[in-house]
Amino acid sequence: MRCAVTAALFTLLLIAGPARAQQVAYEKYSLPNGMTVILHEDHSLPVATINIWYRVGAQDEPPGRSGFAHLFEHLMFMGTQRVPGNQFDVLMESGGGANNASTDLHRTNYFSWGPSKLLPTLLWLDADRLEDMGQNMSQEKLDKQRDVVRNELRQTVENAPYGKAGEMVFKLLYEPTHPYYYGVIGTHQDLEAANVANVKDFFATFYVPSNASLVIAGDFDPGLIKPMVAELFGDLPAGQPVARKYARPAAPIPVKLESIRRFTSIDKVSQPRVEFSYHSPVAFGDGDAEMQLASDVLAGGKSSRLYRRLVIDEKLAAEVSASQQGYPLDGIFQVAAYTRPDADLDKVERIMDEELARFVKDGPTSEELERHKASIELATLTSLQRIERKADMLNEYEYYWGEPDGFKRDLERFRAATPAGVREWSARTLRPDSRVIIRVLPEKPQRAASARDTRPADADPGLFTLPLAQSFTADNGLKVHVWTRPELPLVAMRLISRPGGALDKPGQPGLASLAAEMLGEGAGDLDALAFEDAVQTIGGTFNSGADHETISLSMTILKRNLDKGAGLFADAVRRPRFDAKEWERVKSLRIEGLKQQLEVPGAISATVGNRLLFGDDHPYAWPVDGTPSSVVGFTLEAARDAYGELLTPATSTLLIAGDITAEEARQLVDRTLGGWSGGAARAAGKAEWKAVKHDSLLVAVVDRPGATQTMIGFRAPGVKYADRSRVDRELLNTLLGGSFTSRLNQNLREDKGYTYGARSGYAMDISVGTFTAGASVKADTTGASLKEFMKEFDRLRGGDVSEQEAVKASETLRNSTVRGFQGLSGMLGAAAELVTSDLPFDTVSRDMEAMSKATASDLNTLARTALPIDRGVLVLVGDKAVILEQIKDLGLPQPVEYDAEGNPKR
Repeated sequence: MRCAVTAALFTLLLIAGPARAQQVAYEKYSLPNGMTVILHEDHSLPVATINIWYRVGAQDEPPGRSGFAHLFEHLMFMGTQRVPGNQFDVLMESGGGANNASTDLHRTNYFSWGPSKLLPTLLWLDADRLEDMGQNMSQEKLDKQRDVVRNELRQTVENAPYGKAGEMVFKLLYEPTHPYYYGVIGTHQDLEAANVANVKDFFATFYVPSNASLVIAGDFDPGLIKPMVAELFGDLPAGQPVARKYARPAAPIPVKLESIRRFTSIDKVSQPRVEFSYHSPVAFGDGDAEMQLASDVLAGGKSSRLYRRLVIDEKLAAEVSASQQGYPLDGIFQVAAYTRPDADLDKVERIMDEELARFVKDGPTSEELERHKASIELATLTSLQRIERKADMLNEYEYYWGEPDGFKRDLERFRAATPAGVREWSARTLRPDSRVIIRVLPEKPQRAASARDTRPADADPGLFTLPLAQSFTADNGLKVHVWTRPELPLVAMRLISRPGGALDKPGQPGLASLAAEMLGEGAGDLDALAFEDAVQTIGGTFNSGADHETISLSMTILKRNLDKGAGLFADAVRRPRFDAKEWERVKSLRIEGLKQQLEVPGAISATVGNRLLFGDDHPYAWPVDGTPSSVVGFTLEAARDAYGELLTPATSTLLIAGDITAEEARQLVDRTLGGWSGGAARAAGKAEWKAVKHDSLLVAVVDRPGATQTMIGFRAPGVKYADRSRVDRELLNTLLGGSFTSRLNQNLREDKGYTYGARSGYAMDISVGTFTAGASVKADTTGASLKEFMKEFDRLRGGDVSEQEAVKASETLRNSTVRGFQGLSGMLGAAAELVTSDLPFDTVSRDMEAMSKATASDLNTLARTALPIDRGVLVLVGDKAVILEQIKDLGLPQPVEYDAEGNPKR
């Protein structure tokens, strides 16, 4: 969904990587009007992105205009004379592209991406709105986006667990005169006060070329793009130099709390939270790197100081976190504990203070620092695989240092960090007498002709060659597929077991998922903490999990440590410990997490909807993670038995991608998994999965008294992944609710302003499929929103898809498919989907061919039967009294009330 309100800066952290990971080639120059242009070529995929930073954020807002920078971000998508209405998004998505934007305290950025052939259009669109947006603003546009932003405020702050407390941090740390006092999103009162004149003045002041930097990254020819940039952007007026209180980058504003400030928030949450907030170093300033490392040592993983003490030893908390969030004028360091419902919060505070005091006194050990530096190196190398992320970092370094290639400079900050330095900066920052402690309890003119008057033709789309796998079968029956990708010194592995049928036996939802989680909780000679430390120390990540029909393990590792990593991976597959103490902790945390999900409207809708759609005897009726009542009865022995039955070589496939050859992979598998035989596999074959047959729409209501929004959730029968209609269904859904310019989102968000976003989708699993559609809407628009949903369903089933829409859907889906192969994890994720549904790897090529051949007639024929809403379920989560009043005249079937777990209310 478009728009992100950010309150933290992403910092590239490189600790000890090779030279090729420390420098990014670029060309930087300025246009005559002052716009900074940065070019970075990356020809690994036929995709490109543009990323524009305007140096304006919440800190530049005048008094009484809180949230204005963020509101303007939304208004920038409301159309111009050349590109009216929603054509900005339609043109982009019709070419396979997409876009988004975000606002922070110091900048607003707009980024678009798509196939490289679309780059001329991406540049044209942004040049056009930079010239034209303010002059074409109207009251209608302002009112519409104001409603959208206020819905976002409701959804992300007022109706989100812990949301209100998160906004209060700024008001408690800063005085009302400080530019950070109101945060980013603002208040309803100030948003209502905005008018068209304000918007036009704001645009004329800040949205000028001299206040912007443009990054173009990806697969392009600079010899063609530079003249185009000059032609599209070069003759735009520079505008006046921006006069602001805070230079760029700004000098920090000294801020100091002279006391402890406390605040308690009552919220709809299941777990209390205790949070400490401190003033801390500014972004990229002295001490910023040290405090980022401090946050990792304190709460980064199971071996961290606070996790050990509060979760493992004292068993008072289910989760801990710590973060260093640097901004240009100040920074915020936060430590938080999500406690168990019955925890003594005074005791939790005392323990947090004890651990912080010990850390301030002694600092971290060398081993702790090195372990987290290795983890950071892996995260950095992984992030460089995404061209969009790289483009944003080039802009960020340009903002702070005036040098886009700041990667090495950033690296040196962390290399220079020592235990003593971390201890010293922690002592300066983590002052017990100067902090905030929060507890959370449950918006035509004439012009000369220019190049911008006509959309440029698309560039050559080029060819996308899918990577080829080399395959072999180990002696023990394990099937192996290898993709050699030597661009970065990384290797990723993913092992998938599909025994056949549902993993969980009847009445035991969540057992397989718990057993899968235990595979990472100690293996071989290492207990849970030692296993995690070993993985982090060699710069790796490990994950294990399950869905309804498969269990999987995955690891990404630095190539230099591949043997060690593969050994740990093999231990998790062959020799998981299933220690009793770890079992009790994992099981207890699972139960607490499931209880917390009972407070989340979207999760409630899914839980209730699936039970009613499938019926309790169907395995897909129940959450993969189980329910509180099912998990509480599981035993360690049952989990161990499930592991033995579900994970065997004969039922498994190993996917490997990265800096490794097929022969290296074969030898690696022989050394580490060659002796794996596994237990007695569960007999293949599904039981009779008989879903409930619905003759009409079933309407369910889940009451959340006082809720400001209603979660609308439709669920209906769909098709499995291997179904021949899959591609056409995905194209159909792209038009209905699968993109920003989809019918549902344009109707309910952009036209009506009822919601922050409306979506639909097909969940196509191995054996069954589901169609879903939904949105969180303002409570007093529940009835009107349901009318619009039904209207859009009827339109599509009536066969009104045009050829233009079909082409747009094809381009959007094609580019999404290509982008899905970014990074090793993307490649293995796509491969895993094919493996589990017994589809060949050339399915992707055939899918892309099918996308290009799909016609409006094909989609209209399918649409008649692809949305069987009349045989599905509608779940409404919100204030029951409001819901019943809103739907009484809609002609819906009589609603039935259920609790958050899907049980009928008596």
